[in-house]
Amino acid sequence: MLARSALLTLVLAGCATAGAAQQDPGAHGAAAPRVAVLAGSDASGAEIAAATGRPGADVRRAGGAFEAQAEAARLAAEGYDTVIGVGAQARAAVAQADGGEVGAGTRWQSASH
Repeated sequence: MLARSALLTLVLAGCATAGAAQQDPGAHGAAAPRVAVLAGSDASGAEIAAATGRPGADVRRAGGAFEAQAEAARLAAEGYDTVIGVGAQARAAVAQADGGEVGAGTRWQSASH
């Protein structure tokens, strides 16, 4: 019985170590930063095109000020490293999220207009 308990402990410890190694981003090289462009309904196509000049940027459109605020929080919850607000509505949402310290580790930026 004691040998069975010891074996079970070793197996569980091995699984925990393997799981921790898979979750450690430094263990296998750093992944590319995730960048999202949050565009309000007032954002022009030229502003969005200028902001998406970054490789790998994901563009999210918001239909208004409240939707932009909700989308900013959602992007932080999804683990984006950088969120760039385009258009007055999205820039306000990004500033509000930054001021409210939404998303640990998320960097909030506003695209110039």
